[in-house]
Amino acid sequence: MSRGQTSRGRARAVRARFALPSAKPLLKTVDQGEPVTVHAEAVGQVGDRWMGPFLDANGPLLRRLELRPEVRTEGGVRLVLHPGNRIGAIPLLSPSTRKVTAGLLVAPRFRWSSLGAVFQQTGFSVEPALGAAQPVPGSAREVPPWILAAPVLRRLEALLGHERRGFVEMRETRASPRGRIEWSTWASRQVPRAQLDRFPCVFPDPQFDPSLRAQMRWTLRRVLDSLTSVADSSVGRALAEKAAALDQRLGDGPDQRPRGDAVGALGAFVAEAQEAMGWVAEERGLGGARALDGLAWDLRVDRLWEAWVARFATALAPRLGMTVRANPRHSIHWSGSTRSLSALIPDAVLQSRDRIVLLDAKYKAHLSLLASRGWDALSTEVREAHRADLHQVLAYASLGHADDVDALLVYPDLGTAAAPPRAIATLPAGRRRLRIILAALPFGFAGPDVEERAMQKWREMLTTGS
Repeated sequence: MSRGQTSRGRARAVRARFALPSAKPLLKTVDQGEPVTVHAEAVGQVGDRWMGPFLDANGPLLRRLELRPEVRTEGGVRLVLHPGNRIGAIPLLSPSTRKVTAGLLVAPRFRWSSLGAVFQQTGFSVEPALGAAQPVPGSAREVPPWILAAPVLRRLEALLGHERRGFVEMRETRASPRGRIEWSTWASRQVPRAQLDRFPCVFPDPQFDPSLRAQMRWTLRRVLDSLTSVADSSVGRALAEKAAALDQRLGDGPDQRPRGDAVGALGAFVAEAQEAMGWVAEERGLGGARALDGLAWDLRVDRLWEAWVARFATALAPRLGMTVRANPRHSIHWSGSTRSLSALIPDAVLQSRDRIVLLDAKYKAHLSLLASRGWDALSTEVREAHRADLHQVLAYASLGHADDVDALLVYPDLGTAAAPPRAIATLPAGRRRLRIILAALPFGFAGPDVEERAMQKWREMLTTGS
């Protein structure tokens, strides 16, 4: 006879049945923040010879987030990753098995709420790149759902704007024949009922793809459900209103979980929308209560900062009696076969009849460092980078023909001082007055009153020169 299971063995079996799988670590930092140390045990390795194979396996992923690797030897050999201007989440692969063994999240240094405010106030003009990698362990509950909801809604809105009617085969019993009459069905069903004037017909009818619309309804309602956790934020409310409006445009009808297969013949619009619906159907990063792993994604915060500065310049221009040109392009025409930059493109230009204000957005801490340490205490790297930025904005200043030119380098206000730092210098430029201004701007406005105060300070700075 075989031995029965002991009570202790049965208890172990129950615990094993309900035990959660061991969590894979999620390494965290912020953009331009402290470096992340990758320990051998986090990627399932021992010793110190794993770093080369690890960098080979994860090189494309690290470059996606602009993470600069460095091997340090003081106090023991270790690998550290320096964050840059990108935020996002990526999986980390084991150098031996190439399976996901950990995740890495680079969060915004200005908090998610500030990032959400900038997203909303720039009209979601800059969006993250999603997918293109395996899921990131533990990231779904760290990333707010609006990060991924915004591109999903944009793709569905684009599809609705380019949707075309197609022919769907309809079956209907009619008094007047249409299309093809199914005579066998008429003889077996209608004749015994003495309904000789009712004809079962099959005919093509121009309609929007009902299956695709059902999948879109399911996706929009799922997105709306995920946004309930951030309903108290302005960006969450704005996206929820947009999702509800799109759902209303679709109208009543059934919903269907996206299947992932291509429907219709609309090309890129259908493909992009179905990819986005697949993200939601897989519950990757939308509604963290359902999943721990999230989509891989990345976003260049410096580009979002440029869009934010351009938006602020557009609102500021009427206060100065000026008009705005966003991303004006000034072509450079080279002679000969050797060429360099093809154009100079400031982020925004304000202009009037006799004045020009040029703005170049720099997502850097240079102004804060200058205010707290001074030029002589800055590192050589920072001084060289700042010198290049000054030369760039001076090149922009040469493009205008007005007598009065202000060239601004606009930095994010890090909130480390009681008042946002600024610096103003006047340069001799013949008959023109040329000023170089280093100015700080908040990364997003907490409310209309905060925006109004910033507008007044900038108007005073540009009209009085102090």
